[in-house]
Amino acid sequence: MRHVFLALVLALAAAAAAAPAVSAQGLPEQQRKDSARKHYRAGEEFMLSEAFDKAEAEFKTATEEDPGLALAFYGLGQARMALKQYPGAVEAYTACKDLFLREANMDRRAKAEMDRQRRDEIHELEESLARVRGGQIKGATPAQQTALEQRISVLKDAQGRADSPAQQIPAELSLGLGSAYFRLNQMDPAEQNFRAAVGANPKLGAAHNNLAVICMLSGRLDEADREIKAAEKAGFTVSPRFKDDLKQRLSAKPKS
Repeated sequence: MRHVFLALVLALAAAAAAAPAVSAQGLPEQQRKDSARKHYRAGEEFMLSEAFDKAEAEFKTATEEDPGLALAFYGLGQARMALKQYPGAVEAYTACKDLFLREANMDRRAKAEMDRQRRDEIHELEESLARVRGGQIKGATPAQQTALEQRISVLKDAQGRADSPAQQIPAELSLGLGSAYFRLNQMDPAEQNFRAAVGANPKLGAAHNNLAVICMLSGRLDEADREIKAAEKAGFTVSPRFKDDLKQRLSAKPKS
């Protein structure tokens, strides 16, 4: 993940000569990580101003400079969804998912470092969210506030998770990946990810709603109705038009 890779130093080299070599090797790596975080934060700012093309470029640069920065991949997926670049969104979300899965195989020390980095990222995002809520970022929309809340939730969901790979994937990440597949009309992987999302967080109303859509389109009307009820119970506002459409289909369904 975010290891600092140091060059091997010959065992016979003097300690005084070896130390500067390690420092010189380590500094560019840390500089790349610091630069990646700057690009990530710039991407966040562009997302808030709905400059999605610029956000996409900043997030992409962040992932190139630090391939272990999971939230940059998540932001890249969100930016590409906004730009309707759905194949690219699948690629970004999948890369983010792979990082979470890979974490299950990390040793305790590496996981502790990941948790520390996540705490820093959560703090930065919460500061941005506070600025939005306080009106310091002019023109921020409710959708942009929701996007920030989702990023915070992704990180908090990953904090302190169990070692099982199946439990490593945040619900919002599965929701995003499922949505990208849905836009590509790939219903099977879309449904798999929506089910993973509600499995990780049964109160994620958007995932229940999206499952309801897939169930209705595939003729599983009773299941679609249950998913709508679950979405509304979780506080999600289901489209009245969608509910009416399902109601009509249920009414036309042959009596068993």
